[in-house]
Amino acid sequence: MMSKSLCGAIRPLALAAACSIAGVAGAEDAREPIDLIPADSLLCWYGRPLPDTTPAPEQPSTLQTLVEVGARLASGPLEAGTQLNLRLAELFGLMVRYPHAVALIDARAKPTTTTEPTVRRIDRLRFAMVVQVGEQTEPFLRIIQKTVNEQTNSGAATLVSEKAGRWTYQELRDQRLPEWAVIAWGQLDGHFVLTVGPNVWRTIAAVADGDEQSLAGEPWYAVARAKRRRTALIEIFVAARELQERLDPFVDGRASGFFRAWDAGDLRQAHWALGFAERALFCVAHFRLRGSGEKEEDTTVRRVYADPDNRDPYLLAAIPPDARYAIFDVPVERLLARFFRGLLALQGAKARANIERIWAEAQAQYGFDAERGLLANLGERIVLHNDPPHPLHLPLAMTILIEIRDEPATVRQTVETLCSAWRAVLDEAAAKGGGKPPFRLRRDEDGVWYLRYDLAGPDWLGLAGPAWIVTDRYIILSWSPVALREYLEKVPDEVTRRSR
Repeated sequence: MMSKSLCGAIRPLALAAACSIAGVAGAEDAREPIDLIPADSLLCWYGRPLPDTTPAPEQPSTLQTLVEVGARLASGPLEAGTQLNLRLAELFGLMVRYPHAVALIDARAKPTTTTEPTVRRIDRLRFAMVVQVGEQTEPFLRIIQKTVNEQTNSGAATLVSEKAGRWTYQELRDQRLPEWAVIAWGQLDGHFVLTVGPNVWRTIAAVADGDEQSLAGEPWYAVARAKRRRTALIEIFVAARELQERLDPFVDGRASGFFRAWDAGDLRQAHWALGFAERALFCVAHFRLRGSGEKEEDTTVRRVYADPDNRDPYLLAAIPPDARYAIFDVPVERLLARFFRGLLALQGAKARANIERIWAEAQAQYGFDAERGLLANLGERIVLHNDPPHPLHLPLAMTILIEIRDEPATVRQTVETLCSAWRAVLDEAAAKGGGKPPFRLRRDEDGVWYLRYDLAGPDWLGLAGPAWIVTDRYIILSWSPVALREYLEKVPDEVTRRSR
């Protein structure tokens, strides 16, 4: 459940966005959202609509209708935090239908005045979101207006009109927010620009005017993305060294710990490009690595993670005929080990110790070895595809197949035991805490496991997913148990067979 103070802090932001989107108009510009992001940004996601993305709906979305009907069935309005979460999900589902860029430009921290010297608080946060909407404002306005009606009150906020170059924008300051939390919004040549942080909107305007360099024009990124910049649907930019330097003081060194968990302690910059060649996805990454000596120059390494020319019939049999797909060539054992080490590195020292203790006790109590029974038996390929499609067309809502190389019966038994242990730990934690857990782990009779996430509110808001099952050839995951079962009905028995 979202706290009242946090809901109150976000209300001015919702009002700001509504005002700005209502005023978006003007001529289309040849530039793209990435051309408005500053070159010194720490982290950026740049996305274009997927090929099968449908246009923005003229009528209220399915999720909006569900929320409104459900609220009536629940005999009253939803809790403010639940309403906001659902509106944000709906807004995200709409945003991905347009070219967009989301960037963390800067983040800094400083010690607090408490007696604990390791405690830090945010001293500076600069964030920007740029969406190329042209004049297609009505779908955005519909969602934002609902959010404003649900979240805003009279509040103590100051709203002023500012000017940056030839553009006018609105700036909001609220006494409930920290000094750095200045929210600004406005229209910039067919783009909706929303920023957080002092003078960030002016910085975006300066980039648009050519007075400051854009992320697209930064020399290393420009070379790395040159071949794929016109065909990539998703690009990810990471200034790894600066990211660690800025975030480590705030997160007690966890940023550097995360990169070390991925064996990327020498990484300076990274760029990923993902897109389609007909139905098949390509994924190409470039890494800039620090030179090993004082005078040795940095090196750039190129890695192809997904090759659209891979036509392995063994893998293609698991892909529905009309689905868009990706075949990733990665050592799954090492990938998953790094993934879980990375998640653990993001936790605080106390939380890490607690998780490691619980994990060791669970393996001992339930008699399984995740490394020997699961990871060591996985293959070298991962298949992803978009069948069945998510109703909101979320880009990461995919069906995933992880190849099993050896001993599928051992893998299945290990997964079953691991999940049973996980469920028991969750149930025990809920019993000790005395409250309702945020999600529960369930298993149906057909062998499908899934998470059921309970939003704050009535029971009808429970969401299910992701879901997974183990066959003789794959660990198969999808974004919901319904989606997983729909997929399993489409593919040959050789993909879904589960020997006893």
